[in-house]
Amino acid sequence: MAPEVHRLEVGVVEDLITISIPTYRRPTFLLHCLHSCLAQDYRPIEIDISDNSPTDETATWVASVPLPEGVTLRYWRNSPSIDPVENHRKLFAAARGRRLVWMNDDDVLLPGAVSAMSDAFSLAPDVIVSYGIEQVINTDGEVLREFTELSNIEYRRISSETGVRRDLLVCAFWQQISHVGFLVLTEVARKVGLRDRSEVGLAVDADFAIRLAQTTRGAAHVFLDRITIQSRIGPTTLGQTSRDVARKFYDVARQMNNLSPQEAHARDRMLMRIQPLALREYSICHGRLAALRVFLSRPYRSSGSMARWAYSLGLVLMPDLAYLARRRYLRPGIYFGR
Repeated sequence: MAPEVHRLEVGVVEDLITISIPTYRRPTFLLHCLHSCLAQDYRPIEIDISDNSPTDETATWVASVPLPEGVTLRYWRNSPSIDPVENHRKLFAAARGRRLVWMNDDDVLLPGAVSAMSDAFSLAPDVIVSYGIEQVINTDGEVLREFTELSNIEYRRISSETGVRRDLLVCAFWQQISHVGFLVLTEVARKVGLRDRSEVGLAVDADFAIRLAQTTRGAAHVFLDRITIQSRIGPTTLGQTSRDVARKFYDVARQMNNLSPQEAHARDRMLMRIQPLALREYSICHGRLAALRVFLSRPYRSSGSMARWAYSLGLVLMPDLAYLARRRYLRPGIYFGR
């Protein structure tokens, strides 16, 4: 028996936390994600699932899951399926909790994560978002410890960053906010919204974090020194299969102005991190001259690294060089959570 299909309902319940999960043809991963949500000790929780799958398989699996007390589940089947970004917009609009957790269907909340992030909102009266450390897992659910450690250092998810902060834009440029599993005020998330792939490519999550910071300048956010979310990666990672991961977002970020020195530094570090993939995509999609313009733009002219210069120039001339070296791509975006 398929779960009941709900109509969108607008309204906010003060203590309720909504967990929003878009999904597409991955019932096994979705069940792992769903069970991690059901295992949370926070109450009340409402789980919203918006399904783009073409068959009833996911609906059947969801219907078989018993719900503990204090947890409700709403399910929508999109027929015909809708754009992945539109699927997340639908969930933003549907959320009834004052705060929501942004999830993908293949990611996992750690026990106690929602309570810990909720408690963080009591640390200051103007907290808009709280988040913790991300742990990376493979398709079998095994923790990739070395990858996790390097990733959290690179994105500054480290103990010295712990606590109430008011530099959200700096942290967004560092990509400290995990692409899933953070707790944000629903009203603010709706106000910020999500931009289309035509504007930012597949980097919808990174773009959301930056615009969240721009919209709420000076507001408090909280980084927790504990693992709250497991993010799954596999052989179909978008950086290896798409030509639309970094180049549009790179252009948008490069043109941002009115930044403080700290914000500009963090933005430039982010650009340097995603430059190899942007160069490759430009070279493939728009030709070597377009890629060369990126190569000659700031901050790379003064990076001082001959190895970076040589590698980047190699990408302009031979785009597939990216497959022969260690890749530093943007994290998977919400496109995975269709």
